[in-house]
Amino acid sequence: MKHCLLIHLTLLGLLGLTSNLSARELPEVDLQNYEPWEEETVHAFENILVQDGGRVKPIYTISRFTLMQFSGITSVKFETKDGEQHNLHYAEWMLDVLFRGEVAKDLPVFIVDDSEAVVQIGVSPKSRRDRYSYNELVSGRAKLAELSAEYAKKQQQYQESEKDKQYELDRIEGMILTLGRNISSFEFLLGQFGFARKGDILVNGDILSPEFQKLAKTLDPVEMLNKMPEMTLDQLFQTVRQPMGDSEDERMFSDALRLFFFHANSGRGLDLFPPKEDANEDWKSSGDVMLEALEKKDLREWGTEQLGKIQAITKAQGESEEAFRAALLSFSKQQHETAEARGQGVRSEMEISLYRGKWFWNSLYCFVIGFVVLAFSWFSPGTRFSKIMIFIASMLALLGLVLDVYGITLRSVIRQRPPITNLYDTVLFITATAVLLGLIIEWFTRIGIGTLVAIVSGFAGMFLSIKYEAKEATDTITQLMAVLDTNFWLATHVTIINIGYAAGLVGAIFGIIYLSGRFVALLTGHRNKDFYKSLTRMNYGVICFCLFFSLVGTVLGGIWANYSWGRFWGWDPKENGALMICLWTLVILHGRMGGMLKDLGINMCSVILAGIVTFSWWGVNNLGVGLHSYGFTEGIWGALFSSWSILGVFLLMGVIIWFVERSKKADKQRAGANREAATSAS
Repeated sequence: MKHCLLIHLTLLGLLGLTSNLSARELPEVDLQNYEPWEEETVHAFENILVQDGGRVKPIYTISRFTLMQFSGITSVKFETKDGEQHNLHYAEWMLDVLFRGEVAKDLPVFIVDDSEAVVQIGVSPKSRRDRYSYNELVSGRAKLAELSAEYAKKQQQYQESEKDKQYELDRIEGMILTLGRNISSFEFLLGQFGFARKGDILVNGDILSPEFQKLAKTLDPVEMLNKMPEMTLDQLFQTVRQPMGDSEDERMFSDALRLFFFHANSGRGLDLFPPKEDANEDWKSSGDVMLEALEKKDLREWGTEQLGKIQAITKAQGESEEAFRAALLSFSKQQHETAEARGQGVRSEMEISLYRGKWFWNSLYCFVIGFVVLAFSWFSPGTRFSKIMIFIASMLALLGLVLDVYGITLRSVIRQRPPITNLYDTVLFITATAVLLGLIIEWFTRIGIGTLVAIVSGFAGMFLSIKYEAKEATDTITQLMAVLDTNFWLATHVTIINIGYAAGLVGAIFGIIYLSGRFVALLTGHRNKDFYKSLTRMNYGVICFCLFFSLVGTVLGGIWANYSWGRFWGWDPKENGALMICLWTLVILHGRMGGMLKDLGINMCSVILAGIVTFSWWGVNNLGVGLHSYGFTEGIWGALFSSWSILGVFLLMGVIIWFVERSKKADKQRAGANREAATSAS
């Protein structure tokens, strides 16, 4: 009955969540209708290459993380005035931003978690937490810019003053600063190709004088390149700054320069153009090409050619979608040919398949379904039905593992590196290792516990990876820091130490299962001693496994430190964290061998081990000291303290079990002594 109640509550919770999601109303946008892009057009667009973060990647990736940064999700859902509902993929949304800016300005993409943030910039709020379009926020744009600048300065003072509390941003200030940065990024995207559309000034056009707006409708900035005199940028800037002359030609020239620099500044952000010659030089944005071609006369022909490609795309958009798609494909093909000759962007198609496949989301689904199936095995433990459910759950866990490993493999091939290069990678890898350990244990025991450990590990790990990616909202296939830029040590030390982390966390899951079961048994009076003995044996083996890999990984880390920094050990926080894991596992094993730790003690100590592992894994990176403080994650301390509090609850269960059992044992001893005394007296 207890198992039935648990399953029913779980299913009712899932159904309630689903019904709430389906009942949620879509935001209505200020559009009579919305014309979606054809699928072939979206595919032609998503293969365009961009250099970002030191890496050439498809604009598909840029679109995904940009929308995630603005909105917290990877799609835009809305309803037009004609009642039509739409769910835009991030590549479709980016197409709108770059080529249908007026439409994109009405789409609700900016997440505001507290309406007080929009109230402070003078915008009428919607619900407490909602998404706003650019046009809904534009009335407060000036106030938003003012507050964002103020809070950015305050944040810088906080960081420079060793985190003096008087400069720390409060919750609303942090939201306003984030919103201001997102709005600014959106405006740069809107202006990327403004130079290619005469008079189409989507941002700040209302602050321009009528004469300037009229000039923008007639002047082609690309044609200006070949007509400009040979002057340095400083000279040209000086010409713009100085007072306009009396002659009409001087005023015309000054206005033309202002318009040119306006478009060049708006065109910064997307580095779409490989440099002309130098293979080591970074790619250029439209604005970069305009300014470099203006300053260097020998680059003007090249600059005109590159900018003309964007003009051809925007012109084709006004003709038909077929012509627009053909122009996108032509531009993408030329990009890929140039990039591949430079050895860049050669795995962009694979990167698109990584994100399109949603391997980690699908892996999470497998673990969730696996848990539900496994829960049905609790209806009738030990029966054939139960064994079938455990087998199906094990297969679902195996499928989840395969999907996780496949995603990890794609990421490794894309960047030509071992599986772990940053904190996000550690989550995926540790999850896969923990699931594999659980399935191996299940293979030998066949009682469902290994499957439960695998499913719990998989669910927790996949959920954490998805939440972490959404929170950071940045590309997780990053360039390596100099200290990590060696494939050999990444494939040995980093991989082995993370296997140790995984084993330590699996041991904690066994400890939690043991303590939870014993606590329930304490309340109900039913206890299967053999079952809990077997749990302890499994946990003991996992702890031994953790010690081996943690010790080997720590030694290899010392060798790497000697290779990179000239010393084997420096009492760095990360090194101390690894040492703490080794020492604590040794304490557990010696306590077991010496008889000081019984079954309860081993499982309680394994829960403490999880706290040490999470501190070594995440906490030391956020201390801000030592040579390993390159994985800082904002807000991680709150998550760590929450997880340690949860572990503390299970430790409290263990303490209660110990006191109750000690009390029962003392009562039995007193009862035995009383019986002996009564027998002697008789």
